[in-house]
Amino acid sequence: MTTNGIVLANKLPRLKECGLGSINVSLDTLLPAKFEFMTRRKGHERVLKSIDAAIELGYNPVKVNCVVMRGFNDDEICDFVQLTQEKPINVRFIEFMPFDGNIWNVKKLVPYAEMLDTVVKNFPKLERIADAPTETAKNFRVDDHQGTVSFITSMTEHFCAGCNRLRLLADGNFKVCLFGPSEVSLRDPLRGGASDDELKYIIGAAVKKKKQAHTGIFDLASTPNRPMIHIGG
Repeated sequence: MTTNGIVLANKLPRLKECGLGSINVSLDTLLPAKFEFMTRRKGHERVLKSIDAAIELGYNPVKVNCVVMRGFNDDEICDFVQLTQEKPINVRFIEFMPFDGNIWNVKKLVPYAEMLDTVVKNFPKLERIADAPTETAKNFRVDDHQGTVSFITSMTEHFCAGCNRLRLLADGNFKVCLFGPSEVSLRDPLRGGASDDELKYIIGAAVKKKKQAHTGIFDLASTPNRPMIHIGG
């Protein structure tokens, strides 16, 4: 589950009882004032409390998603890395991606290479660790740190050929690529009484159309797509 973590701490014990196996918490800043400016709400301490609650309940790692934007939070990269020293979390630095409504601008994009250079200069013991064949992140660990650091490089070094991520949206549409505008309805066939085999065929046909690589940065920015809040984490 991907969550902003605001109310997670209180609900997490029950969610774990119900079988929730992994957690991604979105947190783009460690500064309360900046958090309130970016999210337009209070609650920074509640998000940190939720991360600690997840650790206490045995989630390992707790994934912390941080979208890095130049001029907003790129000065906090090393502060996030430092969190991994004492906490078994996986901090995931995500390149700023274009979606409808997020006012994407290439000037706000901090490339993976630049983020990595920043981390290496401050943490020279950063080591590359093995990635799973379908991994969407480049994974690292600082020697003696409990947690890990990852980079999701969707904009500058795509990983489309090995990506096996599929998304079922809240309205019943099926999406094979986060950046792709095309969607297939599973809701309508289900309501129409489609059999399991028919659903498998629809899903398989959509997956077979998944492209080996998405288009370039500026083409992505001009391609209509849903806001991320409508797509889901």
